[in-house]
Amino acid sequence: MCSPAATWITNCLPVSDTEIRIARPDEHNRVLSVYAALGYRRTVDPADTVWLAENADETVGIVRVAAEQGTLVLRGMRIAEHARRRRLGTRMLEAIAEWLQGRECYCVPYPHLVGFYGQIGFAEIGSGAAPAFLAERVAEYRRGGQEAILMRRPASRVRVRERIGE
Repeated sequence: MCSPAATWITNCLPVSDTEIRIARPDEHNRVLSVYAALGYRRTVDPADTVWLAENADETVGIVRVAAEQGTLVLRGMRIAEHARRRRLGTRMLEAIAEWLQGRECYCVPYPHLVGFYGQIGFAEIGSGAAPAFLAERVAEYRRGGQEAILMRRPASRVRVRERIGE
């Protein structure tokens, strides 16, 4: 654990000081700037729901859920190099899981991230079990030399228990 005095020396990031929030619609240009700074080169639709992880005046993490062809797709998880290995990505996933509630969602990660996305219920699936546009995206990534897999977080039934007599 870093002391406050050591923060500026070690570039340590206290996770408890990091706020995770959904970007406002008027922050789209900021979202694009953060993604560009973190090396993400894909198109980001202003309608996407984007989570920002902020520490003081710095955005250290970003991820989004896009509605593509009627399907929710988790995309673009990026954590600043100095903020990695502090469970920030896991906290961002937990925020997404809460937002998703029981809705189905897909993602197209690298194979070594199966366990990471599995933390919130994503499981690897074959191309035949995914929407055609996602299967084609994975095929395109692979043709370009990228290792990519398909993962799905199934829809779940949220059960609401009624309390009688309270």
